[in-house]
Amino acid sequence: METYDSTLMPHFRRLLAQREADLRSILRASDDLPEQTGDTGSHGVMDFKDVAMEQALATVDEAKAGHAFLELEEVLAARRRLTDQRFGYCLDCGEAIDLRRLEAVPAASLCTACQAIHEHEQAPALRRRTLTLTHTRKDLA
Repeated sequence: METYDSTLMPHFRRLLAQREADLRSILRASDDLPEQTGDTGSHGVMDFKDVAMEQALATVDEAKAGHAFLELEEVLAARRRLTDQRFGYCLDCGEAIDLRRLEAVPAASLCTACQAIHEHEQAPALRRRTLTLTHTRKDLA
């Protein structure tokens, strides 16, 4: 397994800086999105499909912005680890993170094994949340 070493710092600094810029751009764009106005457009008619489409797009944009915000926090934390010379080591077990994983996800803070454990632990909570949302939607219908 190849691992990170300090000679790769400039490479990862560039990767993380570029991802930070991309995420900040996404967040700026989401701030610039117009609020729902119920504008009827040039035809003067707004039907339920148009309203539903606007709401769906707004929901997707909100989710995208939320994801971008969380990922930006991870990128900033990774940049701090680079500066503190803690980059490339799993925050849970302390083992080196495989270089292939860091190339794919430069902000990775966990090795593959620890990431799998975290995802497995979170799965029941996500399933419960999804189940609750599904039942709530059925109740509203």
